[in-house]
Amino acid sequence: MDVDRRDGIRRAHSATHILHHALQNVVGSHAQQQGSKVDQDWLRFDFTNQESLTDSALDEIEAIVNDRVNRADPISWQTVPLAEAKEAGAMMLFGEKYPDPVRMVSMGEFSRELCGGTHLENTCEVGSFEVIAEESVSAGTRRVVALTGERASEHRKEVEADISRLAEALNCQAVDVAEYAKHLASEARMLKKQLAGGAAGKLDAPKPTSDSVDLSYLDQRRLLRDVSRTLNVAAPEAVNRITALRQEIEKLGEQIDSLTTAGAISADSLLESAATVAGTAVVAIETPGATPNLMRQWIDQIRKKGDGPSAVLLASRAGDSKVLLVAGISRDLVEKGLSAGQWISKVAPVVGGGGGGKPDLAQAGGKTPEKLPEALETAKSVIQEMLK
Repeated sequence: MDVDRRDGIRRAHSATHILHHALQNVVGSHAQQQGSKVDQDWLRFDFTNQESLTDSALDEIEAIVNDRVNRADPISWQTVPLAEAKEAGAMMLFGEKYPDPVRMVSMGEFSRELCGGTHLENTCEVGSFEVIAEESVSAGTRRVVALTGERASEHRKEVEADISRLAEALNCQAVDVAEYAKHLASEARMLKKQLAGGAAGKLDAPKPTSDSVDLSYLDQRRLLRDVSRTLNVAAPEAVNRITALRQEIEKLGEQIDSLTTAGAISADSLLESAATVAGTAVVAIETPGATPNLMRQWIDQIRKKGDGPSAVLLASRAGDSKVLLVAGISRDLVEKGLSAGQWISKVAPVVGGGGGGKPDLAQAGGKTPEKLPEALETAKSVIQEMLK
């Protein structure tokens, strides 16, 4: 027999009874058990409730459980007639069929439940209790996941370590990690909006706490919860998400700088560079710093501005190893059987890429920016053949 594992299961199982008692006290008598599962110093407990529990409610529930653990109430069990168990006020699950007699497990004077599982002999043997999650199971049913014993103690150490790593990653005091993480996430959202065509914004940098602050464990756990929710990741992934956000912000900044470079380009300036081939305005040109969205906008504007048919292929370099191509042709050329997808599919291989799209608009990518001049010449010759 694996004694350590069995002892861990006993700790978790006895803790479910204490948790049930705490839920009834904090949430209400309607918080009835709907199912549970235990493993070595790990448990999940499902109960009836319509809404998620607040952090303060979870903290209160956890405090009640740990208080009962610290009180060292005796745990006992006995087989009694079902009627006697009912008279003693034993917790019974609605709709459950019980044998007669039944096994009743008592913990001090605060808990009596009908249960056939293995238990401790005293609540103090639970050692420690830590709620790690509260989530939805189905409509009207919630779930609490918790740890006991050594696993609960280890979890506390992990929380403290996570907070230290976050403070280092954000270059701030531990007390400020939530504010700094929020600022970083807001900055990324603002830059995305700006890149999509919104007005440039400005965020005030968070003000660091000037004095050193000693945080309690509960304070650290609250801060870690706040950061996890802000970043929408599990606590252990928060530092990686911070790193990814920083990289994303840097990339967004570079794209915005490129757009500033592309600001001198317009549909009118592109039309001025057009060559006339078979009565069609043909534009095949590099538009430095332009994003695919901006190139599509220019193509659409050219089609509206032109007096006759138009065929436009625009190119932009994205870094040292990527090329973006966007091609569009006017509706009258599509009706004659021409296709922007066919056009771009013959140009993209020159820059080591491929792509396609609809007859009137297509997009492709490539990996060899140094071949871009050759690709643009190819684009001109291909469209000339297509227009014949």
